[in-house]
Amino acid sequence: MAPDLSVQTCRPTDLSLAARSLWSAFRAADPAFHSPYFDLRYVMAAGEVAPEAQVAVIRRRGEIVGFLPFQRRGRLIQPIAAPLTDYHGLLSAPGVSVDLTAVVALLGARRFRFNGLVGGGVAGVRLSSRPAMVADLSDGFEAYAARRPADFFKDKRRRARRLAEVLGPLDFTFDADGEGVLDLIFRLKRDQMRRTGQHDIFASPWTTPFLRRLSTLATEDFGLRFATLRAGSRIVAAEVGLRSGRAYHLWFPVYDPEFARYSPGALMTLETLRAAPEQGIATVDFGPAGEDYKRDFAEPGLAVREGDVTVGGLVESARATADVILAGAPGLRRALSEAGQRLDRRWDRITACEPRREGRAIAASQTLGRLGRRHPKSSIGLGVGLGLGLGLMGLVAD
Repeated sequence: MAPDLSVQTCRPTDLSLAARSLWSAFRAADPAFHSPYFDLRYVMAAGEVAPEAQVAVIRRRGEIVGFLPFQRRGRLIQPIAAPLTDYHGLLSAPGVSVDLTAVVALLGARRFRFNGLVGGGVAGVRLSSRPAMVADLSDGFEAYAARRPADFFKDKRRRARRLAEVLGPLDFTFDADGEGVLDLIFRLKRDQMRRTGQHDIFASPWTTPFLRRLSTLATEDFGLRFATLRAGSRIVAAEVGLRSGRAYHLWFPVYDPEFARYSPGALMTLETLRAAPEQGIATVDFGPAGEDYKRDFAEPGLAVREGDVTVGGLVESARATADVILAGAPGLRRALSEAGQRLDRRWDRITACEPRREGRAIAASQTLGRLGRRHPKSSIGLGVGLGLGLGLMGLVAD
């Protein structure tokens, strides 16, 4: 424990004017925090809607040195507005290192789970790392396009022509007007989550109201932006993204699966990148590396980390036992760690979306059923005992 640290919590809207000014200064000083998810307007909107949303104001010898926006689920804490908030972290003063484990302990939590941690100055945590995938548009679209493979654009022009031949001329829009588009995105995204066996995050009582709240807050330099691609009179792809200043984060893309052969989602993304510099956007963030399509559009950027902080309790004991058992089997340990991460991500979504224990238990049961139906011949085996076991401990933590 760091004896010189102290932590106070409050609702984001209750931050003092002095604290808000420090927040802005800390954010401006580190490019890792330029993401829209660290815009105080986003955090305040999340605080209005997300259950148990708070900000930890971190002081060292009485001076504010950092902020951690989070939401509480019993003895587990998560990033504020998880699972919607793609990037999160401890917003710290320039040059200041804060022990995240100490902050979690001062918050009275057993575990802090994250999968999009950015920023420096955090010590003492278990992490895996992937780069953010970012399209640099600071010199305009043509300069960006010159750095991409020529075959990529040739393929997209061919698909666009064929789609227009089937349905009619293509029309693209990119603006803050989401009337009707947000409902379409909710519907298609929920269909996709059902098809892939994911927990339906938009069935939660607070997630759709949060996006609707954000849709009312659009200004010239902040808020939701809606991209739509129409072929003839039909919307074949749409996306809602989040803007803050010159940074734009792609958020929830959808497309009509009937026309998947024409790659309507990729066509829409390409048009978004073409339109963004005209609106003063310099960077478009695709989120952490993973999906293959991101490499077509973007280059690796800042590190994005996944992991957790634990403070005693069953999770830390189970992990220590697993470390001893698997010390002589690095291959098995790595495989189980990856399986545990995938399961952890499922529990993160459930825990975030279902603030009540009963809701989490029902959702966990449904998820296990879907996993069993999708993989009837596989055995989770030891992976359940380690990855799933750790996830469930966090899931029901009180």
